[in-house]
Amino acid sequence: MVTDTHERVHVERTGVVAMALPFAEAFPLFSAEGERRWVTGWDPRYVHPGEPHAGEGLVFQTTKEGAGTATWVQTRYEPAAGVASYVYVISDHHTAMVDVHVTRDGESRSQASVKYRITSLSADADGFVRTFGEDFEDYMAHWAEAIQRHVVEGVPLNHD
Repeated sequence: MVTDTHERVHVERTGVVAMALPFAEAFPLFSAEGERRWVTGWDPRYVHPGEPHAGEGLVFQTTKEGAGTATWVQTRYEPAAGVASYVYVISDHHTAMVDVHVTRDGESRSQASVKYRITSLSADADGFVRTFGEDFEDYMAHWAEAIQRHVVEGVPLNHD
């Protein structure tokens, strides 16, 4: 769904990331610290608590190229159920709600359902949000490829 009103652009998308990993290894990959293993340049700075600790109320920041500093809040954390949710805001650019639900797919595989609800906060970000919605399937394919390459196959990330 894409809504383009006099307010701002809003996009909602859901995708699936299939992983050749058991649930116990897959779920932690969708945490602030876990993404370091498969997202090039991902370097969360912990605001509260000031150390890596997944859980409701965790606040951390990342830098998004071309957009600025994203302040993230983990709003839900249920590891046994495979559920993690986040909200992030990039001041004067966009905000997003991200829901991840990891499920088992047999003993050695799992999949993550990833839902994004993203809203532009300025005219400058309207195009970014529209493009995000248009490219979402490619975005999810990139996540699956990065997890396969860097976590399953063990190819080191390029941090240049």
